[in-house]
Amino acid sequence: FFFAAQISARGAEVPMEDTKRPIFGAEAERIGTRLDEATDEFLKETKSCRALQIPPGQDQLTAMEFVAYLGINLQLEPELSWVAREMLACPMPPQAEMKVSKAGVCYFHDLINDYYTIEHPLTQRYLKVLERQRLDLLCLRTKPSVNGLLFSQPDMLFNKQFRNLQIPCQSCGVMQSTLKCNQCLMSFCQSCADALHKNALGPRKNHTFLTTAGGSLCSTCAVKKPQVFCANCEDYFCFKCFEDMHRRGNRLQHKSMLVSVSDGDVIEPQKRCEECEDRPAAFACDYCLDNYCVQCFWKCHFNGHRRQHTASKVGVVPMCNQCQNVRATIFSEQTQELMCTECFTMLHAKGNRMLHLFMDAMDLLVLLERLDPAFQEHMRRARPRVLWALSQLQGWVKGIEARRNFKKRKDVVLMIQRRWRGVLTRRRLLGMLHMHKWRRRQVNNYFLPKTAAERRAVKQKTTAMLSAKDVTTRAANQSLRELRSTILSTATADPLEDAQMTRDQMDALPGAIDIPGGSTGGFGSLPAGVSPYTSYEQSSRFNGALANPGNVQTAQDLSKKDIRSTRDNTLRQITRLD
Repeated sequence: FFFAAQISARGAEVPMEDTKRPIFGAEAERIGTRLDEATDEFLKETKSCRALQIPPGQDQLTAMEFVAYLGINLQLEPELSWVAREMLACPMPPQAEMKVSKAGVCYFHDLINDYYTIEHPLTQRYLKVLERQRLDLLCLRTKPSVNGLLFSQPDMLFNKQFRNLQIPCQSCGVMQSTLKCNQCLMSFCQSCADALHKNALGPRKNHTFLTTAGGSLCSTCAVKKPQVFCANCEDYFCFKCFEDMHRRGNRLQHKSMLVSVSDGDVIEPQKRCEECEDRPAAFACDYCLDNYCVQCFWKCHFNGHRRQHTASKVGVVPMCNQCQNVRATIFSEQTQELMCTECFTMLHAKGNRMLHLFMDAMDLLVLLERLDPAFQEHMRRARPRVLWALSQLQGWVKGIEARRNFKKRKDVVLMIQRRWRGVLTRRRLLGMLHMHKWRRRQVNNYFLPKTAAERRAVKQKTTAMLSAKDVTTRAANQSLRELRSTILSTATADPLEDAQMTRDQMDALPGAIDIPGGSTGGFGSLPAGVSPYTSYEQSSRFNGALANPGNVQTAQDLSKKDIRSTRDNTLRQITRLD
């Protein structure tokens, strides 16, 4: 606040020392600058944009950084890796320049508007080309004859991971590759590497190279072609030198692999030597019109007139129509001419030419097929259909996502509703339970005695009832004892009655006790009756223990009785003959 007060007191004049420092806030608005808003916009743009950054250990960008910058998936669309290579090789437009921070982040300076940004000036052009090539790639799938010419393998990943990967030149496709570009991540023969990098005016002139197995010699003797690649030493050796250097010590543990190097400079992987039919072809004789490896070529052309035969090694490398010094890498669709990346960038830096699109010109076979009028008519008809199929597929996919999200939201809502209904039901049931407990407590309290006198009277009444019950029980037991003694004493009066069995049955009854001073027993107390806690077997209701106590056998032993006298006596008694 003190500084602001000083500035307001000074008026419009600003000292020279104050103009050298950054100005923000009210002072910036008074002077007329908006540096704080510009900084805020730059930070917002930085958060929403992808940035190019040189990885640690490297001194310049490679094609892999532009693959990530453009969002190309090398596993799904390796045919579009050339777009990243072209963006890597393109120079800056005349009105822009690239700068690199200490952290390796690349940012760009707009010289006309004096504006800094982390977005590449040509990002929109290459995104448009990438979008168009993705559409054309889907259209190419409908033409098997052309689709078969595309190399659908992630060669960038192979070149980055395997240094000793030996493949033909990826520019001419005829010569054996001897160099590998560390930035383009491509393998070239010497002539194609010079045609593409030697006279380039853009970033390609600073690219670095590694020699492949075909372009190297033994790192020890420097005479023979390499035959072994040591992964630990990261170098090539012939058999003899490898054995001499890895004979003892820690080098015995080094891992190595054999290197298959062609015996010539020209290779066509699909063709074999027609003489030995084993090794790949290295030369094509102009007179014999046959393919030979180096050994078979000299064996067949050592004597006679064949010594005059010549072998052709032809590589078609189209040059730029503008500069005629650099190999043409793109084909302009609007101007219909082959151009290098530098010339195309400079000629299409402003005006309507900024909207021109281009195709890949590194693969000449695919380019020639795409320039065929019949194929161009096929592409013209296929593009609308592919776009229609894409729109339908996108709508269907969006519908799936919307339905999935709707189902998720519906499940969440139903879960919340179920939980809420459960809470309400639990509250209602708890309320009913509390009401029941309260009502039962109220009823019990209503019938309970209220005062001490009432409780004392109830207690005395209960004691009197229990005493009367005890007296009655004792009197009943005494009567049962007398009855028992009478039954046992008169058991011998009837000849049909077994006295011993009667005594046993009386003793087996529950509550039977011995009479003091006597020889017979009696009932100590009444049977308790059916208890609510008796089991099924002990219950008298179901012919249990009380109905047949002790599980005693009640049937008479007929072996001790005279059945005839019993029957006669019974008949005599029935008929009253006496």
